[in-house]
Amino acid sequence: RDVARLLAHEAHCLDRKQWREWLDLYTEDAEFWAPAWASEEELTNDPANELSMLYLRGRGALADRVYRLEARDSLATVPMDRTAHVLGQVLVNPPGAQPPSGTAEVNASVSWITHIYGVHGVATLGGYSDYVLRRDQTAGAQATLRIARKRVVLIGDRLEEPVDFYHL
Repeated sequence: RDVARLLAHEAHCLDRKQWREWLDLYTEDAEFWAPAWASEEELTNDPANELSMLYLRGRGALADRVYRLEARDSLATVPMDRTAHVLGQVLVNPPGAQPPSGTAEVNASVSWITHIYGVHGVATLGGYSDYVLRRDQTAGAQATLRIARKRVVLIGDRLEEPVDFYHL
């Protein structure tokens, strides 16, 4: 339940443009990666050396992206699209996933569709996201489940409009 609640909370924050609350869902060392399709059947594997649709490493990079949106310094997102994320069934520790490195981490996977309305028209993106979630206990507070890694696979690679983190 905690995993499904966290992923639904993320979608909720993105649709309502609650950027600061969205950032709080991520660990300091978070990684947000949308690999590109290398071929019809294969994704790129190395964000440092191969093409990615989006790669943000560290919560600071996520915060920088949010700052650019809030400052309206991202010309591709002015005016900003409206989105509605629809999540499928959440699988915790899905088959084929790497086992968690410690008891504080959990793997999860979810299929999704995002409906988008903006100056480029109406669009629908779809794909699946694989997560590594970690229980984060800071300053003696109760451990909170946070996103340590999010790998987003878009099923389509022919994009007709700019895509940013909040579409995914």
